[in-house]
Amino acid sequence: MTLCGNITMSNHSFRYTGPIFDAHTHVIDIDALKMLVKVEDEYGISKALTIVHGESIQEYDEMFPGRFIYARYFSGWTLFTEGPRQAVEDVKTLRERGYDMAKIHFAPFWSDRLSDIEHVPPIDSHDFDVLFDALMDEDIPVLVHIGDPDTYFATRYTDAKVYGTKEDHISEFENRLHKNKELIFQAAHFAAQPEPHRLQNLARMFDNYPNLNVDLSSARWMCREFGRNPEQARDFLIKYVDRILFATDCVASKLDRNYYEGRHSSLRMLLESDVKKESLPFVDTDTVNSGGTFIYGLNLPENILEKLYWKNAEKIHNL
Repeated sequence: MTLCGNITMSNHSFRYTGPIFDAHTHVIDIDALKMLVKVEDEYGISKALTIVHGESIQEYDEMFPGRFIYARYFSGWTLFTEGPRQAVEDVKTLRERGYDMAKIHFAPFWSDRLSDIEHVPPIDSHDFDVLFDALMDEDIPVLVHIGDPDTYFATRYTDAKVYGTKEDHISEFENRLHKNKELIFQAAHFAAQPEPHRLQNLARMFDNYPNLNVDLSSARWMCREFGRNPEQARDFLIKYVDRILFATDCVASKLDRNYYEGRHSSLRMLLESDVKKESLPFVDTDTVNSGGTFIYGLNLPENILEKLYWKNAEKIHNL
């Protein structure tokens, strides 16, 4: 592999050679983080937002000075069982403790994990008004997970009485966007709407909410859904490029180089190349029994890549 000129991986040439910011990663294990950083270096990523699953960022700062921007993870276990009171107090000191963002995870599976709670509060619940208001008052952007792939609702979340519908989750998120119009939102996984039939609704949300941004994690989800209609996906990314951030959602939790490489190579191939029906370099469990997932390169222009990879993040973070 070389970083001089075009970057090459698996016989594919990546055109873009400028700086790349990964807007969505996680750190759990320090040795795994070292491996992730090595892979990031090889794929041209010079800085990343990392979601911290713990109490201290000092060790990461000392080991990789200036490498990361940190997001504080607010555990659903606490939020959904005890309420947001402690989180609100936490928000007031985030900046002074070195955090630039908050991460809150709303997903249907919380109904399984918290079986003692009859109804897990949705993102637009009045219970969470004080938390999102505190983030807005402290000018802390928030990264939110609002929903899962359509494939999950067809297999795992079929009981709407327990999990709600995907439309429910998207609507609840829009209610929150409306309530907190001055708060910067980064909705993970393309706001759970990379599926071709959902892009029109996401476009409407972009048009109505200037505070909405999305990221491109996860690789298999984006490759699978964009590949269903590459021309539509390409046109959408170009039109709304100012609101979209490159991201892998890599979780530094295991010493598995193939895991990290697969996510980076597939996303860069998707965005920069013109490949047709290239096999995803790792297993997509959602399509393993139906033929697999393939990459159809979008071959985005250089100025569009520059925004996705770096410039859009500059508007949210001090890079």
